[in-house]
Amino acid sequence: MTDQFIVSIDVGTTSMAVCIGEVREDGGMKIVGAGRAPSDGIRKGVVVDIEEAAAAVREAAGEAERMAGARIEGVCAGIASPHIRCFNSRGVIPVEPTGREVTRRDIDRVTATARDITLPADREILHAIPQDYMVDRQTGIADPAGMSAARLGAELHIVTGLRQPVEHFTKVIEKAGYELINVVFDPLAAAEAVLREAEREAGCLLVDIGGGVTSFALFHGGCARASGVIPAGGQNITGDLAIGLRVPTATAEALKLERGVALASMAPAEEEIELPPEAGSGMTVRTQIVAAIVEPRCEEIFDMVKEAVATDPHFASMGGGVVLTGGGSRLAGMEGVAGQVFDLPVRRGVPLGFGGLAELVEDERWSTAAGLLRYEAERVADDRRAAGGFERFTWMLSGIRKIAGLF
Repeated sequence: MTDQFIVSIDVGTTSMAVCIGEVREDGGMKIVGAGRAPSDGIRKGVVVDIEEAAAAVREAAGEAERMAGARIEGVCAGIASPHIRCFNSRGVIPVEPTGREVTRRDIDRVTATARDITLPADREILHAIPQDYMVDRQTGIADPAGMSAARLGAELHIVTGLRQPVEHFTKVIEKAGYELINVVFDPLAAAEAVLREAEREAGCLLVDIGGGVTSFALFHGGCARASGVIPAGGQNITGDLAIGLRVPTATAEALKLERGVALASMAPAEEEIELPPEAGSGMTVRTQIVAAIVEPRCEEIFDMVKEAVATDPHFASMGGGVVLTGGGSRLAGMEGVAGQVFDLPVRRGVPLGFGGLAELVEDERWSTAAGLLRYEAERVADDRRAAGGFERFTWMLSGIRKIAGLF
């Protein structure tokens, strides 16, 4: 094992997930450690108790450290919370003298112009992702370098967050004893683990259903076109079951995970489920009743996502359909409900293409944590290319930042 590690933390409402990845010589990612722990101190993606959340991070990270035989020092972390706001921004600059070739410096200038937006004092930019460039009147250009132009334009996808919740998020990681190197919006990270390149190009909608919130990102032409957060997730489904069946929340959660069905048409007509003793001695419930409670909430979640992206011009031309991931997507019948709402092909996405202990993360619950490894590896590689002297991918972390050390 070398010191070429990247460590990721998915800070969720119901669980914390930590992955340690090692960059291979071919540029691939090898899973060398993974840990998971119940989440405390987080409510609907927002930190409500720093100490409790930090303790949960330490528990998950400790498990990953023991498995990898490595000591975690710095991490990249995924965030998804209702305070996240996303939009697109455009900037245009003149190219002087008129008609000369566009250089990398011009691209940097126009990108900075598109990023230079007025935000409320309590909000900050988390991501500014290039989409397309415009050379004079020609649009949809992926890389304008070397083209002759009088005017150069750029379109960016901007992801912003409220400053104070992001600071609290940072304090959780620091309180746990780690350096926070980068914060990444969850669906952008998950996309790195579960989306195929053809889906990104043709257009697809990634929906990440977590415990407290559901985040999403619409891709087209290889990049993010729209994204956001819906303040509803798996806990809402559990709550509906607890109220509808008049059982404790823990019983409702167990029922959802073990026997829950999201699509009423999938539920056997006469099947009954025996509930745990704490729900009442000999108490049973029909599977169809469970589905009748669960399906409307799932429909509502997908309806809210659809409403958020329906106005985007790329939504009408998605050739890659919808990809569901996150722990909430594991409920039987979720693809059927999503297919009815979006009227598009739907599949579930799990992390694929990893080496090492890959079987540990081949589950929808690990999509963000696993995707963060690839996202951060590419970011560091881009930084090194920009700094010059990029020779071999295996050395991309050298001299930039040591993220983990050997025991």
